[in-house]
Amino acid sequence: MKVDPPFYIRDNYSSEILNLLKTVTLGSNGARYRHRNIEQRIKNLYKPLYLNLERSEKILGNLTLCRREVGWYVRYFAFDPKMQTNQKTKVKPKTKTNKLKTIIQSFFADVFDQGEDSPKLLYAYIDPRNERSLWMSQNFGFYTVAKIATQTFSRVRPKRKDDVVVADDLTFIKEKIKQEFSNLPLYFDHHTFNESPFYELVKEGETVAFAKTHSAEWVIERLPGKRKSFLMSIIPYVPGVRKVVRPAAHKFTVVDTVWAKESEAKYMEELFEGILEKEDKNTMVWWVDTKDLIYKKLKKKINWGLLNKINGTHEVDLVIKNNSEKKEKFSKPTYVTGFDFI
Repeated sequence: MKVDPPFYIRDNYSSEILNLLKTVTLGSNGARYRHRNIEQRIKNLYKPLYLNLERSEKILGNLTLCRREVGWYVRYFAFDPKMQTNQKTKVKPKTKTNKLKTIIQSFFADVFDQGEDSPKLLYAYIDPRNERSLWMSQNFGFYTVAKIATQTFSRVRPKRKDDVVVADDLTFIKEKIKQEFSNLPLYFDHHTFNESPFYELVKEGETVAFAKTHSAEWVIERLPGKRKSFLMSIIPYVPGVRKVVRPAAHKFTVVDTVWAKESEAKYMEELFEGILEKEDKNTMVWWVDTKDLIYKKLKKKINWGLLNKINGTHEVDLVIKNNSEKKEKFSKPTYVTGFDFI
C-alpha cells in the first residue's frame, strides 16, 4: 500500500494520534459522548495500521484499522474539527471532501491488492443516525449485513449474588465458546481471552451462565431522545437516575460472549446483577447481534432496569466491504466483541 503526502501509513501510534482521538466526540445526532482511557485501548489493539493526514507534524485526520484474520476492522475514523473551519485555506470544502474521498477510495482498493496478505473484508460499526458515519459507508462501498442492539442493564442498588464469581478455570467456558460461537461470522477471540475477566454463575458446582466483561468510561455530552436536554438537567437531582447515568464520568461494564444454560432468563439476570455488584457499577451494556438466539429469547423476559426504561434499546449497523461485486450475506448472527465499542 502506498499513499502520498500529506497522507502517511504508520504501524505505531503517536502522542498526536492520542491527542486527536481524545478530542473526538462520538455518537449520533441524538447521543454524544467521548471515550476515556483511549491510551489503554490503543495499546491493546490487534495489529493496528494507521492512515494519517499530517501537516506541520500535526495529525489532522486518522483512520485506524485492526488487521484481523476474519477481516480488517475499522476501529477509528476521526478528523480534527478545526480542519473543517480553517479559514486560511483557499480550497473549497466540497473540493477538500472530494479529494479526501478519492484518496481513501484508493487506499481501500490497495488494501485488497496485496495477494496473500489481503483481508477477507473490511468491517465497521456505524450509527445510521450519524452523518459522518453514513458518509463513510455510502462513499466507500460499505453495506449493512447486521443490526447490533445496544442493550443496557442497570440496577440502582445491585444485590450481592454469592453464586457469581470470577472464573479461574476457563476449561468449560472455552469449550462452550467453541461450540456456541466459533462458527459465527467475524469470530475473533483475541480480546475475548485477554485483558478483563470472565464471570460465571455457579449452581451446585455447575456453571449455568457466563459472560466476558470489559470496563469502560465515557463523558456523556448529550443523551438521545426528545427529552435529552431535560434529562441532562435533572440527572444530578434524581437519586436513582444519577446512579445509573453519570455524564461527567460514566463508568460501566460491557459484556460479550454471553451464555446461559437453556437460555434461562433467571440465570442471565442473576449473572448480570452479580457482575454489577462485584464491579461496584450500576450500568452494563451488551452489544449483541439482534439475530443472536439467546438475546432473542431473553430480551422480553429480563428486567433490564431504569436506564433501559429511559433510553430504550438503540441499534447500530454492522457494515462490510469486500472485494467482489456480489454482496455477502450473513445468515447466522455475527460475533461481537465489546472491546470494539469502548
